[in-house]
Amino acid sequence: MIRLAENKDLGRVVGYLEYEGSINTTLLAYIEKYGFEKDFQDVWLYSGDGGSIEGVIMRHFNSLYIYSRDYLNDTEELGSFVAFIGSDIISGRLDIISEISLDLSGMILEPSFHMVHRNRGRLTECSEAARAQPEDCRELAELIYSIPEFARFYNSPGEIEQGIRRRMELGMCRYFVLKKDGIIVSQAYTTMESSKYATIGGVVTRPEYRNHGYASLVVSRICQDIYESGKTPNLFYANEKAGHVYERLGFVHAGDYGMLMSSKYRIY
Repeated sequence: MIRLAENKDLGRVVGYLEYEGSINTTLLAYIEKYGFEKDFQDVWLYSGDGGSIEGVIMRHFNSLYIYSRDYLNDTEELGSFVAFIGSDIISGRLDIISEISLDLSGMILEPSFHMVHRNRGRLTECSEAARAQPEDCRELAELIYSIPEFARFYNSPGEIEQGIRRRMELGMCRYFVLKKDGIIVSQAYTTMESSKYATIGGVVTRPEYRNHGYASLVVSRICQDIYESGKTPNLFYANEKAGHVYERLGFVHAGDYGMLMSSKYRIY
């Protein structure tokens, strides 16, 4: 049975999500910030016969997030519910997302892998990588927009710049860059942070500066900063080469993930 979560459910929901807190950074962050009473955010519980929580579903604007600790034997109700909500992007554990994809037409499935950092000793000391400043926002946006996998979610570099500037001013995310001759050659930032975890994303190095270890330096630096704030770094990746880099830096595999997206986000 699927029902809307209420304020009385808050403690149980958070406890359920924290069982695999790193993979649920986004859900935990949104619940910590907005709770259950915002018109742009809904949380539903997938409950068993005895009322126990067997899954959590969140709608945040037009994105849907699904989490269950175990494989759901009966996904028919979940698939019908997700189809009714009609979100453009649906994210969650790969086994569940793959199963409900059978009930959704016109959407593409993109698998990825989740990693959590476990070995601080493997991080590389780097004095060159530093926190980005407001004057870096435009260059950061242009670098992000140069990557098709990122650009498809935005209308222009200006839209990205506006979002970066706002998040930077509010202290919502952290951005780190490595510069050569005054140019940003590699960068990384946190896409989402809860009270205990921080998800790293947007790891980009300019093509002409790749294969020099710059991404490793920036990721090491942002990981150190995350640890200094009392949180644990995690990330998602789809590129096998990137996965090897993250493993060398002390990240370990923590689950298979997937995103179902509207075909308008397809990369041709």
